[in-house]
Amino acid sequence: MKTHLDEVDLQILSILQANGRITNADLAKEVQLSPPSVLQRVRTLEKAGLIKGYFAQLDADRLGFKITAWVQITLSLHQEQPIERFRRAILDIPEILECYHVSGDFDFLLKVVVRDMRAYEVFIREKLSKVKGVQQIRTSFVFGNNKHTSTLPIA
Repeated sequence: MKTHLDEVDLQILSILQANGRITNADLAKEVQLSPPSVLQRVRTLEKAGLIKGYFAQLDADRLGFKITAWVQITLSLHQEQPIERFRRAILDIPEILECYHVSGDFDFLLKVVVRDMRAYEVFIREKLSKVKGVQQIRTSFVFGNNKHTSTLPIA
């Protein structure tokens, strides 16, 4: 497993963050190494878990997901078993895009997308509120997004 990243590794990661579809040949030109050498480095970074995958970023609004909400969850018990049960339960709920176990006034912060308010009501009533151990659900609806990035500041 790779533990030390040199300047070329950081360049490769930075370029792949910006353009995950770049060809190996073009990536090699960018970092001024041979294509086989760059391919080996990328595979090593993937095996080390530094590159988790490649994906297309979709436009939720244009695909009909008009509502994004941040949902604060408070559990009734704060022991390992209820926490793990909640973590497992939310994995199968497709409306939940992200889940963070947090400190503070609540236990989990969820990023949720739905098509409309009716869909959000159904999501709460038929999915989230049925997860065993949920004591409180508080929602903040997103009015707009000023910044959205998945690019880490590695450079």
